[in-house]
Amino acid sequence: MKKEMWIGVAMCVFLSVAACIGSTGLGYAEYRPLRNFDYFALGVSWTFLIVTLIKDRRGNRS
Repeated sequence: MKKEMWIGVAMCVFLSVAACIGSTGLGYAEYRPLRNFDYFALGVSWTFLIVTLIKDRRGNRS
């Protein structure tokens, strides 16, 4: 994978962790479940990352 791909993977992991910490509070804040826009944002970011990884992998084969 190229450097840009690793940056994309790192950003998706960071956003996922930040959303979970922000929602659950990890004990320092009142718990609230993930909201719909949290699910949507995480789903979109991971979907586009997976599509990009598949395109990159297919491009490297030829």
